[in-house]
Amino acid sequence: MITFDDAAKRRIRFLTRRGLLELDIVLKRFMEKEFQHLSDAELSVFVEILDLPDQEFLALVNQKETTDNPQFALLLDKIRRS
Repeated sequence: MITFDDAAKRRIRFLTRRGLLELDIVLKRFMEKEFQHLSDAELSVFVEILDLPDQEFLALVNQKETTDNPQFALLLDKIRRS
């Protein structure tokens, strides 16, 4: 399993800066409320989600698209609830 040190967490914070205002707003709330509570496994999934193109990510957050990945689904639910 990958472990995330402070430098890696700072990099993840940087990756949450997106090209779409809607994603920036959602991710800002998530980062303020939930980020510090994520396990290393959840951080790994979060990094995978952040690798998605903005439009696809937004569609998943807004539930206009669904994912077959159960780990994505759990984390996307946390993002939506934040």
